Amino acid sequence: MNILKNTKLIIAAIFAFIGLSSAAQTIAPQPVSGKNATKDYIQENLIYPTADLEQDNSGKVVVAMHIDKEGKASQFAVKSTFSEAAAPIAMHLAKTILWLPATHNGIAIESDHDYTIDFSAKSYKRYWKRHERYGFEAAMEADSSYAIYENQQLEESPRFNSASETNLTQYIYNNMKYPTEAKEREIQGTVRIEFVIETNGNVSNINIINSVGGGCDNEAIRLIKETHWIPGTKNGKYVRCHSLQDITFSIGNRNFQDGNSY
Repeated sequence: MNILKNTKLIIAAIFAFIGLSSAAQTIAPQPVSGKNATKDYIQENLIYPTADLEQDNSGKVVVAMHIDKEGKASQFAVKSTFSEAAAPIAMHLAKTILWLPATHNGIAIESDHDYTIDFSAKSYKRYWKRHERYGFEAAMEADSSYAIYENQQLEESPRFNSASETNLTQYIYNNMKYPTEAKEREIQGTVRIEFVIETNGNVSNINIINSVGGGCDNEAIRLIKETHWIPGTKNGKYVRCHSLQDITFSIGNRNFQDGNSY
C-alpha cells in the first residue's frame, strides 16, 4: 500500500511539474509592424537578382541575428541562401526591420533568431505587373549605417512626395475611407502612428501608438503604407528617419470616398 501511495505521489508530482512547464511560455521576437505588414514591406522593396529572375530561380534566404532585451538586432549573418546574389539583398532588408524582443513569461529576454526571406520569381513578376515601383531623382548617396534619426537631428527633413497632393494632410483628407464599423458604432478619435522613412523614400516598421479601434487603426496603416517620401538628409547623405503622424477620424467630416457626411 505504501508503494502504491508513493507511486501515486510521484505521478502527481510529475504531472504538476509538466503543468508548470507548459505554463511557462516563451514567445519569439516579432517585427514591430507585425508579420504580415513586414512581408508586404519586403515584397515592395525586394530587388530580385537579374540572373535568378531570368532563370525563374526561386528559394529562401535565412538571416540569423541576435536580438537583445530592448529589441535591438545585431550579429547578422546569412545562415543559408539559394543564391549568392540574393544573400546581400536579404541581409539589407533584414537589417531594416525593427523588433519586439523575445519574452519568457512576459519578461523580455535576449535571443538568437532566424528570419527567412522568400524569393519567388513567379510572385515577383506577378506583383510588379500590377504595381509601379516608386523612385525619386536622388541628389546624393544613401547612408549605409542603418541608423535611425529623429527629425530634429536632420539637416533637411523628409518631404512628402506625391504627384496629386501637395502635402500629407491633403493626401489623408482626400484618400481616407471611414471604416464601416467605425461609422456604425460612431467611433471617432485620433490614431497616432509611428513609422520609419527609409533611404529609398518608402516607409517601414509601421506601428500604432494610440489605437482607436473600429477599423480606424487599419485604415491609418493603409494610408501611411501607401505614402512615399524624399528622405531626410544628414552629413550630405539620405538617412533613415523616425516619424510620427496623427490621423483623426471625425464623424461629421465629409468622406470623399463615397461622398457622404458622417
